[in-house]
Amino acid sequence: MVDKRKVNTKDKWKEKSWYTVVAPSYFGEKEIALTPGSDPRYIINRTVAVPVSEFTGNFKKSSSMVLFKIDNCIGKKCSTVFIGHKVSDDAIRRMVRRRRERIDIITAVTTKDLYKIVVKIVLVADNKLTGTKRAEVRATVVSYISDRAANMKLSELALYLIGDDIYNDISDALKDIYPIKKIEIRRSEVEGKSEQTVLNETPVEQEVEN
Repeated sequence: MVDKRKVNTKDKWKEKSWYTVVAPSYFGEKEIALTPGSDPRYIINRTVAVPVSEFTGNFKKSSSMVLFKIDNCIGKKCSTVFIGHKVSDDAIRRMVRRRRERIDIITAVTTKDLYKIVVKIVLVADNKLTGTKRAEVRATVVSYISDRAANMKLSELALYLIGDDIYNDISDALKDIYPIKKIEIRRSEVEGKSEQTVLNETPVEQEVEN
């Protein structure tokens, strides 16, 4: 007796084709994945996660992934847009140890070309900070990220967030306030493009202490 389920599954796969997925131009239009589909319409909006090391060459970031969304297919080639990045929860837990203070900052920034991005940052200090010092650290980081984003296009900010320079830059911004031991840009999320410039935007902040 023939198993109908096996026959149906095999037939469905025969109907599918393989599509090549490429990164945006500012990521070098690199081929990042192959994805199956019976019709390009069903491939649009799929999310593709790629290790950060594929673009930076920094293999220490094996726990960090860049996220792209397929936005168009021409023939068997599909283009993507950057929608953010993320660092694994395990990597963050390893970064934070006992007798250290963790400060989580979540802030919404707007790029030069009016894209709104939520950036989530983790700071780890060797010792517990006073309330005043903690507030000063948070305000300085939020101000720095907001100002930097305002002077960058989305393409520039995307590469900056997954690169190495941002860690040194934030550390330098904080050196006269408090020497932060470890910094991680744990997540970024592109929320879309604003219709007009947002003036005097109040960043969203959140702190979580362990």
